[in-house]
Amino acid sequence: MSRAYTEDTIAAISTPLGEGGIGIVRLSGPQAIAIVDGLFRSPKGIRLRDAPSHTIHYGFIEAGGERVDEVLVAVMRAPRTYTREDVVEIDCHGGIVPLRRVLELVLAKGARPAGPGEFTKRAFLNGRISIDQAEAVLEIVRAKTELGLECAMQRLEGRFSRPIKELRERLLDLLAGIEVGLDFPDYEEEALPRERLLGELEAALAQVEYFLEHGRDGRIIREGLAVALIGRPNVGKSTLLNALLQEERAIVTPFPGTTRDRLEEWVELEGIPFKLIDTAGVREVHDAVERLGVELALKAAEGADLVLFLLDLSEPLTAEDRLIAKRLQGKRTILVLNKADLEKSFSPQEAVVALGIEPEGVLEISAKLGTGLEELKGRLVGLVWEGRLERPEGLFLLNIREKELLQRAKGALKATLADARAGATPDLLATGLEEALAILGELTGENLTEEVIDRIFANFCVGK
Repeated sequence: MSRAYTEDTIAAISTPLGEGGIGIVRLSGPQAIAIVDGLFRSPKGIRLRDAPSHTIHYGFIEAGGERVDEVLVAVMRAPRTYTREDVVEIDCHGGIVPLRRVLELVLAKGARPAGPGEFTKRAFLNGRISIDQAEAVLEIVRAKTELGLECAMQRLEGRFSRPIKELRERLLDLLAGIEVGLDFPDYEEEALPRERLLGELEAALAQVEYFLEHGRDGRIIREGLAVALIGRPNVGKSTLLNALLQEERAIVTPFPGTTRDRLEEWVELEGIPFKLIDTAGVREVHDAVERLGVELALKAAEGADLVLFLLDLSEPLTAEDRLIAKRLQGKRTILVLNKADLEKSFSPQEAVVALGIEPEGVLEISAKLGTGLEELKGRLVGLVWEGRLERPEGLFLLNIREKELLQRAKGALKATLADARAGATPDLLATGLEEALAILGELTGENLTEEVIDRIFANFCVGK
């Protein structure tokens, strides 16, 4: 799918607002150079309309004889630009006032405000990048870890879109063979032998399943894993949070009820972002504020991807411990027995039986001394990789839309393969392949509707 913009020129501030060394106002479109040329004044008398492509020029932005800012202007001519249109970037002094003033001036000269992600949208519509690569740009901006950035860059380079396109080409060849059999029934077996048909369909199905398997890991790398720390008061939740973060973020005191609200902090373990949620101690309380904190703690645990259920190993199990265990039924939980540096009141096996839970693991630690923390971190990482401590190769950062399309493609290919094994007629097989091809076309951006395109780019920031 390709559709070039030919009429309008867009502009936006492409750097975060606030104080900084520089701020950039970006324009793209047929009038980009002419608009900035009408505002730019060079000490050397250089006119931007005569400037070669991919050159930078020093000067001033002026309006009504008044200098607005001292700038550097980059001129990039189509088609060797991000959008494949003429692009101009004005490097201003960082700060809200000069940036907004310069943007107001270029808008007054005929540009219009860019929508969210519209620069990248134009790059896609003008055929410079695929829809998969466009979404990779968003992944790069949102990357929380080095691993997330690495996967997003690989995706930008075509790691996902390239094999999808290759798969689609193979299915098109398969469909062509089936259609030859439809047109010339006497040559049906010669045009597409049964063994080749079954083999190609099996290989295509296996590849789609591979994408789905590795794309599930990609979501965690992009979005992180929410881990709630829950337990009764003074079992060491805040101490554990501080130990994992290696800094004092939560207040730790010997008095119950110190933590009344949830505290969220990010930590990176083996390239995976974990959102740690410290919660109020769960107990029977009469104070309205603390009661609200307790309820929020339980809701945080219910909404988290994983729960670290802390027990005080130096004290007998309590009714509050059992209450928490009851609320955690069905949740992925690691049972963390804290204060292992003190005399133990129960064993790990006794805790599991008494609480009636089936945890992902039981670990003895001392959050205060740091004992057992490395094992806990390893267990967290291992759960992300489904028990494998080594990072799987070939991760794909798939979003919900792509996962749904892959599931549909899997269903279409699975049904077509079953029909082929049952000796279905060529026209029925052709219908199944056409369905799979249409779905894969949505993945590569060839069959996208305007509504879907707008929805995808609505997630971008303005100026990207």
